[in-house]
Amino acid sequence: MVAITIPENYGAVITVALGAIPVLGFVHGIITGRQRKAAKVPYPHSYATQEQCRENAKAEQFNCAQRAHANFLENASQTMLFTLVAGLKYPQLAAGIGAAWVFFRTLFLYGYVYSGKPQGKGRMMGGFFWLAQGALWGLSVFGVGRDLISI
Repeated sequence: MVAITIPENYGAVITVALGAIPVLGFVHGIITGRQRKAAKVPYPHSYATQEQCRENAKAEQFNCAQRAHANFLENASQTMLFTLVAGLKYPQLAAGIGAAWVFFRTLFLYGYVYSGKPQGKGRMMGGFFWLAQGALWGLSVFGVGRDLISI
């Protein structure tokens, strides 16, 4: 039998992984929905066409919001898991890095959608989320994973 001990200060880890990250996903959805409406891109179409983008600047902005949201969805679940696992051994560090990930993902969203830079290049403002995500992965695999393998 394997026993997993939850540290006393694990609440901060849960707040980031199961609170802040899903809330940011909800914000992504609201922004993307508003941009879709402004761009007049009907469901079930995922993106505005190139023609729509040439005719309506809001269509390009919608595409940026949609891509930012998709990229968030591609990365959020693993980041939540890495935060929860890393927090078993390093709760304060995992919560802090997870919060940094949320901060940089917020900059990524803002830059992608609202910076006005062509082709969504404003997203680079938040590109450091990759470092936070990598750090959480490393803490999970090499920090906690090494302990689990020795069981």
